[in-house]
Amino acid sequence: MIGETYFYLRSQLDKELAKLGELLRDSGADDESVAIADNLVSSLKEPFVFVVVGEVNVGKSTFLNELFGQDFSRPGVMPTTGKILFFKHGPEHLVTPVTPTLDEVQVPAEFLRDFHIVDTPGTDAIENEHQEIIERFVPVSDLVIFVFSATNPQGMSAWQFLDKVHRHWMRNVIFVLQRCDLRSPEEVSVIIDNMGQLARQRYGCDFPIFPVSASKASLARNSGADHEKLMQESGFHDLQQHISGLVGRNAIRLNKLGNAARIARQLLDRLDEQMAARAKQARRAAVLVQELQAERELQMDRTLKKVVPALDATVRDYHESSLRIAGIADEALTTKQAFTKPDPEEETRTTGNKARSLDHRLFQDLQQRSGDRWRHVGTTLEEDYLQYERFLHAQGRGSLFPADDKLPTESDPDIRRQFSARIDITLRRFVLGLQLDEAIEPGLKAARRRARLVPWLTLPAFLGIAAAWFLEGPPGAGIAAAGGLSLVGAAFLTTQAALSTARRTLIERLEGSANPLREMLDEQVRQDVEKLFNRFLPLLARAPVGAVPTEQQAKAQAERLRLMGEGIETVGREIWTAAR
Repeated sequence: MIGETYFYLRSQLDKELAKLGELLRDSGADDESVAIADNLVSSLKEPFVFVVVGEVNVGKSTFLNELFGQDFSRPGVMPTTGKILFFKHGPEHLVTPVTPTLDEVQVPAEFLRDFHIVDTPGTDAIENEHQEIIERFVPVSDLVIFVFSATNPQGMSAWQFLDKVHRHWMRNVIFVLQRCDLRSPEEVSVIIDNMGQLARQRYGCDFPIFPVSASKASLARNSGADHEKLMQESGFHDLQQHISGLVGRNAIRLNKLGNAARIARQLLDRLDEQMAARAKQARRAAVLVQELQAERELQMDRTLKKVVPALDATVRDYHESSLRIAGIADEALTTKQAFTKPDPEEETRTTGNKARSLDHRLFQDLQQRSGDRWRHVGTTLEEDYLQYERFLHAQGRGSLFPADDKLPTESDPDIRRQFSARIDITLRRFVLGLQLDEAIEPGLKAARRRARLVPWLTLPAFLGIAAAWFLEGPPGAGIAAAGGLSLVGAAFLTTQAALSTARRTLIERLEGSANPLREMLDEQVRQDVEKLFNRFLPLLARAPVGAVPTEQQAKAQAERLRLMGEGIETVGREIWTAAR
């Protein structure tokens, strides 16, 4: 294979660059570094350009097929319009006119991925294309091959074409003497001497001259018999070695490989610095997050401590409201109320009217006493929230937040409104849970039932007194009166006892509910404070969860960097060795 050493070095470097691009993407490198790595890979794919010049019927197509060992330029198949043919790789055989004098020919031959071939029309047939070849292809070519026929080595049109080539480009020129099998070795030697002498006379330099026989090379490639002998006799072995040497020692291409290796090394160094800085930043961010988390906990504790006076004052308000409700309950639990016959319609209206219930009266009284206080607590809660939010943004600017991040300045009325609403709901839920009306209702009903017995007991007592008076006289009447009064008094006392039991049940329920109220409010406040300050957790979660995983990842990536660096340096040394 022509240029085997060069293409081996290029493939090795290509593999390292592909791994570099993958590492850059995995490491989250900047877009510029990834783009540079991708461009390095694509830049190494630039094919070599060979320009083949010669007169008509010197066997250029046959020569090219044997030079590369593939029938990509077949006589009788390619256009014979006298155009310049630019061969390049393509998925299928396709001829595309580019200019009136140039056709692009795509051929599915693998070597055309690395070599572009410019096959020129015969120099003795068309003169107009000479200038286009010289101006368009020769300056960018890596090698210009002049093909002469051993049967007519003095074809002047080829030499006239060479006259137009700038001396600066002549260093890339070689001569190929085709069809040497039609001449004897002595004649070939004389022809070579004459060609060398003519080149020195016209251009003052010697061009490498290679006598070849494409027919023998074709026979060696296709027959399989005496392959090595025929290839040696064909002269293509020496020619291929020479071209391989030119390809492998091409200073421009080798410098490009070397520069690619050097840039790849720089990208690795930059990535190493970025990863070290990233790990350092992650450690700083982890420490900062811990500090911010600790400050969040402290701020929550400070806020909860500010609420303690409000809790104490609310409990005191509750005691006062309880005394007022107890007084209202005393009015409902008097003996007069027990002996008053309830109106069924009034009783129905009272039962259905919550505004007159003890629970509702207690809630209204307590809300009136403590409502402003808890609204003030809501304002304090909002201020503490905003204070920590400003602290968080100020401390995390440039790490957790963009450097140009603005501090929050506007208040959030929803915090105050929602907090006050939840406190009201908590108070209502607590008071309704006391079930004060249900607590006194059994005692009041029992007292009324006993009170209804008194009138019924009074009539028998009077009848008994009258009968005793009639039968026993005054002494008997006195005894009967005493017994009747005792019976009525017992009924009255049981009524009072039922009222006292209801009153005591109410007082005990009110007195024993102060601590549960405080606990319930305290739990609600804690939930509100935690929920409010938990809004910051997603912000804090943006930072690395800890420095240890980041450092472990950095160590693993550093090992990949080290191995890749060694690979690139090895390829780089081989490239610079080849360039010497």
